[in-house]
Amino acid sequence: MADLVQCKACGKEIAKGVKKCPNCGKDQRNWFFRHKFLSFIGVFFVLGIIGIFGSGDDSETVSTSDSIEAKQEEIIYKVGDVVHSDQLDITVDAVEELTTVGGEYLSKNVSDGGVFVGIQYTMKNVSDEPVGMFDYPAIYLVDEKGTEYDADIDASGYYATQKEIDNSKTLSDLNPDISVKDTEVYEVSVEQFSKGEWFIKIGEVKIKIK
Repeated sequence: MADLVQCKACGKEIAKGVKKCPNCGKDQRNWFFRHKFLSFIGVFFVLGIIGIFGSGDDSETVSTSDSIEAKQEEIIYKVGDVVHSDQLDITVDAVEELTTVGGEYLSKNVSDGGVFVGIQYTMKNVSDEPVGMFDYPAIYLVDEKGTEYDADIDASGYYATQKEIDNSKTLSDLNPDISVKDTEVYEVSVEQFSKGEWFIKIGEVKIKIK
């Protein structure tokens, strides 16, 4: 004998599993089966809400991470500090402002409105292999806006002569555990150099000089 259940509307006994009551005609299926299309839309709506909240959490996490990273202060070195760059230890020993560089016979005057910024530095090979000139890090003068200035090649050479620095390695390798001294000279606007902060940038490291 088939299992019997009561009709949801009239209460009379009917066979279990029938779609409609044979007495009153009431649909016996639950709401989801009677409204399949609306149920389908509802499922997608719920999934969409979950997706929105999920992505919101992700963006919040990224934002928090970015915020923490932004708060990490950049390490700024000072003149005399040893800066490690790849295979080398580099120390900016001295910085000075000049209007003329060179000696009695070979010299160079600064351009109108400019100033020479001369640096003397020591470079030591702390690796186990020779380091060639093409592996030396770039050294720039940088203003507080991040603008990078290349060295004046002629002025740098004259300045080395003036400071009697003659053991720099320009075309030869710097061998392990050997230290040499060298110079760089940068020509910038004297007015601009009098304002704000200035740095020497070695690779990705900054050394504050002003």
